[in-house]
Amino acid sequence: MTSSVVTIRLNGKPYQIGCDAGEEAHVSKLGAEVDAVMQSLVDSVGQIGEARLLAMTALIIADRSSNGSAGGSSPSVDAGQDAEATAIVLEKAAARLTELASKLTTP
Repeated sequence: MTSSVVTIRLNGKPYQIGCDAGEEAHVSKLGAEVDAVMQSLVDSVGQIGEARLLAMTALIIADRSSNGSAGGSSPSVDAGQDAEATAIVLEKAAARLTELASKLTTP
């Protein structure tokens, strides 16, 4: 049940994300991690549109998750939980981006 709202920033833009009470710091941390990946991507390919950046960021995070940790060992339970939480944050951000995009394209 959502009882708190956290504002994260992705590519310089604020997004309000609902979360359970007590999870605010965790969601903020995940948002910062997603933004770091996104900023790295922007540094590499430039501003290619929010939806495309979000999709590419999600793919990079999913790839890292499927490949395990940097040391090549299998991911821990915590890493799996982080990946799940990241996926939830990304899904909510993607839904918000889709909503915003439809408002921009509607005459």
